[in-house]
Amino acid sequence: MSHRDILEWLSDREPAAPRDIAESRRRENVIRVQCQNLHECGLLDEVTHEVYVLTDQARDYVSGDILLPEENGDICVQKLHPPSRAATVLGRITNLDVLDAETIITFNFDRYEDDTYGLVQDSHVATKQRIGNVSESDLDRVIREFPTNEPLIQQCAHWVRALSGLHFFPDANHRTAIGSLRALLSLNDIETPEEWPGQELDRTIIKAKFVRNFVVDVRFDTLWRKDELYQLWHRHFRNLFFDLADTTDHARPTKRLRRALDAARERR
Repeated sequence: MSHRDILEWLSDREPAAPRDIAESRRRENVIRVQCQNLHECGLLDEVTHEVYVLTDQARDYVSGDILLPEENGDICVQKLHPPSRAATVLGRITNLDVLDAETIITFNFDRYEDDTYGLVQDSHVATKQRIGNVSESDLDRVIREFPTNEPLIQQCAHWVRALSGLHFFPDANHRTAIGSLRALLSLNDIETPEEWPGQELDRTIIKAKFVRNFVVDVRFDTLWRKDELYQLWHRHFRNLFFDLADTTDHARPTKRLRRALDAARERR
């Protein structure tokens, strides 16, 4: 579905959310990213979270009263607005050809060599088989549909939410996401902070496990949704890249949070 198709669809049935536009037959996560792009370039207004209507400019375009820059038969959203200052200062992940599914699986195999890796049925053979059986096509889909137009901090949050949230591997999903993200940043010539991956990483991971297990259901059709899990990782990378103090509550030690998570899992 092209950007123009989305505008034409909305012209008859606005306001609507990406799920409405998908109509249970298109990829909702792709449409979500397209709507965000159209919003950023001034063609959609977000009347509430992920509910969109056309702007006057979009109405004029759909009716044929104005022209917009196009490329390959669709609206070229990149030409409608200049890069944000954040993108200029920090850079942006735009090239994902440098990373493939096999490489991500290799990142997890590297974590498997660590004694802390949780084994499947206490078996090294079963664990290695489970890692090797991860669907490369599913990983390739994450790479292929990654939102390359969003600012860097948002991209980092999206990447870790997607890989860890879909939980491809028997263990070390967060470590695999963080390691592959660092590779992506380096291969896109983006400098990582000296404190990478952040002193608060362990606490963030435990909180993320709480959210993933009890609040958010990460699926392919909601892959780039900016939900509670996304916000958690966005705050982590915002603090890391801009060297901001974490303002969240630190009253509960990390070990206590981990015990609480384990206890909650046992009671499910």
